[in-house]
Amino acid sequence: MAFCKSINRIWNQFFFTGFSGASLGLLRMYIGIGLLFFHTYQFATVLTLNPIGAMYYFVEPICYFKLLGIQYHIPALSFVMYIILMYATVLMIAGKNTRTSILVIILCIFYLKGVRDSFSGDVHHRYIIPMQILFLFLLSKCGEVHSRDARQRHIHEGIQEWEASWPIKTMQLYVALFYIWSVIAKVRVSGWVWFAGEGRIQEVLIKRSVRWGVTDQGEVVKNGLSFELAQHPDLIQFFGILVLAFELGFPLLLLIKSVKLRLAFILGVTAFHISTFVLMDVNFLLIPFVYLIFFDLVPIHQWLKSRAWPLFRRGPSIAG
Repeated sequence: MAFCKSINRIWNQFFFTGFSGASLGLLRMYIGIGLLFFHTYQFATVLTLNPIGAMYYFVEPICYFKLLGIQYHIPALSFVMYIILMYATVLMIAGKNTRTSILVIILCIFYLKGVRDSFSGDVHHRYIIPMQILFLFLLSKCGEVHSRDARQRHIHEGIQEWEASWPIKTMQLYVALFYIWSVIAKVRVSGWVWFAGEGRIQEVLIKRSVRWGVTDQGEVVKNGLSFELAQHPDLIQFFGILVLAFELGFPLLLLIKSVKLRLAFILGVTAFHISTFVLMDVNFLLIPFVYLIFFDLVPIHQWLKSRAWPLFRRGPSIAG
C-alpha cells in the first residue's frame, strides 16, 4: 500500500505540477510561431509546382490516401490547403477559435504530408513530434489563456496548475521517449552494428556525400566533409557511441531542474540535428523549435516584453 501511494505521489508530482495557465498559453503562441516556418520548409517542394498544372495519378499513394481513395494530385488544391494551414496557424497563435484552428492544422498537415510522401514514395517522420504536440494542445485548455477566445468569453479566472501542467509534461515525456524509440528502431533494423565505425553510419555518409549526382562535365558532386568523415571509422564509432548515449539519456532531461543545464543539453541536441543535416541530409533541421516545451516561457516572454518589444516599437533613433 505504501509503495502504491509513493507511485501515485510521484505520478501526480510529475504530471500535474510545475506550470501555470500563462505557461501553457505562451507555449501555444511560440510553438505556433515556430510552425509557421516549419510548415513552409516542409512543404516547399509541393509549393514549387504549377498551381494550374495538370492533375496526375500518384504512383504509390501513402497508406491513408489509399484508404480514403485519394489517387491523384490536384496542384491548385495543395496551394489552397497550404493557405488554410498557415491561416489556421495564425489563428492558433492568436487563440482565436483555438480548438477548431488546431484541428484544421492537423487535417491540412495530413493532406499536404500525404501529397509530399506520395511523390517521394517514402514516409517522412519530421511531423511526428509536432503532430503529437498539436494533439495535446487540442485536448488541453491552451485557448483559455493569452488568447482572443479568453477575452471574447471574458474568462478571467484562468486555468489551474494541474490543467496547465499535464499537457506540457506529456509533451516532454513523449519527446524523451521519441529518442528512445529512435534507438530501438536503429537496433531493430541494423542491430548494434549501426553504431560501429564501419556500419550503417559510414554507409549513409558515403551515399549522402554523392547524392547530388554529376556535373555536365561528368564530375561527381560530393559533400567533401561527409566523404572525408566516412574514411575514418574510429571517429565514426566515437560519434555513434555519442549518439547512442544522448538518445538513451534523453529522459534524464526530465529530472534536470536547472534551466542552464537543460539549455546546455538542448543546445547539444540542436547541434546534433544540425550536424546530421550537414553530413547526412537528415532533415530534422528545424525540429529544435519544439524543445520550447522544456522551459517555462513566462519569464522569457516578460523579458521580451520589457527589453525587445520597446526597442522594436521605438525603432532606430534619428541623429541630429
